[in-house]
Amino acid sequence: MSKTQVSELLKILDREIMTKKILSELNNYINLKDSIIAVMKHLKQITNCDAIGIRIYDGKDYPFYACEGLPEMRISEEPPLCSVNPELKILKLSQDEFWSTKCVCMDVIHGKADRNIPFFTSQGSFWANDLPSVLKTKDKHCIAAGFKSVALIRIMARDNCIGLIQLLCKSAPFYLDMILYLEMVGTYIGMAINNSLTYARMKEAYDSLNQLIPICSSCKKINTEEENWITIEEYLFQQTGSEFTHTICPECIEKLYPALYHKLKEKENKEEAFKAM
Repeated sequence: MSKTQVSELLKILDREIMTKKILSELNNYINLKDSIIAVMKHLKQITNCDAIGIRIYDGKDYPFYACEGLPEMRISEEPPLCSVNPELKILKLSQDEFWSTKCVCMDVIHGKADRNIPFFTSQGSFWANDLPSVLKTKDKHCIAAGFKSVALIRIMARDNCIGLIQLLCKSAPFYLDMILYLEMVGTYIGMAINNSLTYARMKEAYDSLNQLIPICSSCKKINTEEENWITIEEYLFQQTGSEFTHTICPECIEKLYPALYHKLKEKENKEEAFKAM
C-alpha cells in the first residue's frame, strides 16, 4: 500500500471518529449551546481553520450563536448577518467572467446562488481558496477580511436552511471532499436544532398542561390567560402543535345513530361467527 493510500485511509478514519464524536455531542440537544460549542471545536480541529462561527436564525436575522477565532471587533460591529448597506462584491470567475453579489451569506442561505459557478456546491454551499485574489472589491465587512480560504456551509433542517457554518483560514486550503463532509455535519446540526426546538415546545406544553386549566363544564371550552374561550382542539394545537382528526366512539354512535349502530353490530357479529367456523 502506497503512502498516498495510507494517508487517505487515515483521513477517512479520522473523519469517522470525528463524526461519532459530533453525533454524540448533538444527542445532547437539551443543552444545545454546549453541544454546538463542542461540535464547533471538533470542526476547527479537523479542518485546521483559524476561525469558525455558527450562525442560527433567531426569527429576524442570523446572528452568531457561537464562534471561535473571530475578532471581537468584527462580531460587535456586525452582529447581524449583513451590514446595513453592504457594498457590491465582485468575484472573478475567469479572465473575462465575473459574479457579483451584495452578500454571499444571504445568497447561500436563501439558495439564490448559481450552482454552476465554481465557488458553489450542488447543495448551495460556498467555498473558495485564495479569495483575496479573486475578490475585486474590498469591504471590511466581507466574510474574507484577513483570511485566505472561506467556506459557508448551509445548516439544513427539513429542507430549510436555518443557519451557516462559517469557516475561515489564513493558510490551509479547503478541498471538495471536506466541504461535502461539512455539509453532512450541517445536516446533523440542523436536526439537533430542530430536536431542541421540539423538546422546548413539548416542555412548555407539559408545564402549561401540568396545572389546573379552567374548562367550561357544559361545552368544554377552555379559558385562556387572555380570557378567550377556545375549544380543546385549539388549545392543544397552540400548546403542542398537535392536530386532530374527528371520529365518533361506539357509545355516541349508539346514542345518536341507533339504526346505524345496530347494523354495524350485526355485521360485526356475523364476521366473528364466520371467523369461528
